[in-house]
Amino acid sequence: MRKGILLMALFVMSLLSVAMVSADTLDNGMLEITKVGVDDQDVSELYTRAQLDVLDVNDLSGVSVEEGQTIQVDVELTAFADLKDVEVEVELRGYEYSDYEDLSARTHMFNIDVPGVGETVKRKSLSIDLPTKLDKDRYLLRLTVDNKDSAELVRYVVLQVEPARHGVDIADVTFSPGSSVKAGRSLLTTVLLRNYGDKDEKDVKVTVAIPALGVSASEFVDLVEMDDVDGLNNIDYEDVPEMFLPLPPTAEAGEYDVVVKVQYDDLRETVSETHTISVVANEMFQETSNKLVLAIGPESQTVAAGKTAMYGVALTNAGRTSKAYTVDVVAGDWATATVSDSLVVLEPGKNKVVYVDLAVAADAPLGEHMASVSVRSGSDVLETVALRANVVVGQPVDDGVSLRNGLEIALIVLVVLLVIIGLIIGFSRLKKDDNEEEQTYY
Repeated sequence: MRKGILLMALFVMSLLSVAMVSADTLDNGMLEITKVGVDDQDVSELYTRAQLDVLDVNDLSGVSVEEGQTIQVDVELTAFADLKDVEVEVELRGYEYSDYEDLSARTHMFNIDVPGVGETVKRKSLSIDLPTKLDKDRYLLRLTVDNKDSAELVRYVVLQVEPARHGVDIADVTFSPGSSVKAGRSLLTTVLLRNYGDKDEKDVKVTVAIPALGVSASEFVDLVEMDDVDGLNNIDYEDVPEMFLPLPPTAEAGEYDVVVKVQYDDLRETVSETHTISVVANEMFQETSNKLVLAIGPESQTVAAGKTAMYGVALTNAGRTSKAYTVDVVAGDWATATVSDSLVVLEPGKNKVVYVDLAVAADAPLGEHMASVSVRSGSDVLETVALRANVVVGQPVDDGVSLRNGLEIALIVLVVLLVIIGLIIGFSRLKKDDNEEEQTYY
């Protein structure tokens, strides 16, 4: 009796299957799905909806795939007549979070041309990224072929999803004080790991780096467990100790990539993510080409025709590296210009007085004249100043040595004042930054 009922059920199922094939095929049997492969595995059975309603799906044979992997689905179609605007779609059914993660793929529209009364075979490949949150379970992969004018053709493939033997992912990354950090401060990075594999992972290495700035920090996690509850491989999470990345104080403002890399399975496997932070320049440490303090004494003099006027130019290197400066003077026909030192090399914080002599021509026109002094570092012109000379008749000038000493003393005093003012401003800014940093972290 039981055997007869089973035979009757199989007979009814076969009738339903034939009916569904006839109804599902495009344009009354003009198209068939003749072959399907998943990750180079041939699918032995394609099921209709009617078959799935009668059969126990859990007992059906399926294709084994791993969570967290990208599966490739190859579909072979056989058409018996010309078809226009055909599309193929694959979709994973039964995933709890499918409303957040799209587990489907669809081809572009294509045509199938069939010569005469023969047939044409068309092959299409699609891929789906399987999430790491898939449970160890049976899922249905739905294959749909349709166009705008015909009834759709639908078949199902049974997928048996297995957990990966080793699987660690980055669940979350948090930056403090945030995604914007000032140069010279530290970026605090917190990483949350997720074990979705079948094994506990020991000695997992986590590295956070900003390659463009040449800074990195690493931490080892002794154990990232797999949460096995009631024989089910559930995802478990593990916090990584906080990592500090000290940003160079001279870092330029801009966007920088932060690479978070996780190595597991005896450091053989690697997973990484890239995030972006914004670095704000620290004006105290910016190294620019114009870190030159220039003082002139005096800028204007009265000189007799045929005599020489002397000007002192004080150069101070306010940068953090040694610099070479070139001093050039340009005057008109009214005077001949000479410089005591045309090339000056200064260490950071050092200064030097350069003297510019303007020998006024005996026939120089009376009145005010100008000469131009430019200071260059390499090919960059850092400063350009004007020297003024009021040419008069027969007025004596001071002794050159006395003038030189007086200018030097005055210019050195001026430079010292400039340095003191710079130090006061620098310490004020540093104190302000320290207060801001304490408020940020505490």
